[in-house]
Amino acid sequence: MKLDLTPEEVQAILQVLGQLPTSSGAWPLLVKIDAQVKAQTEQKETDND
Repeated sequence: MKLDLTPEEVQAILQVLGQLPTSSGAWPLLVKIDAQVKAQTEQKETDND
């Protein structure tokens, strides 16, 4: 599933997830989203070169 979000929206989501208690299980989700953001950002930079 691909979501169409602005970088600012993604950062807001990551901030909220990062503030949740560890017991909520949000950390693995945060890590997964962050990895996908980095991969897509690197892909865009490569495509622009």
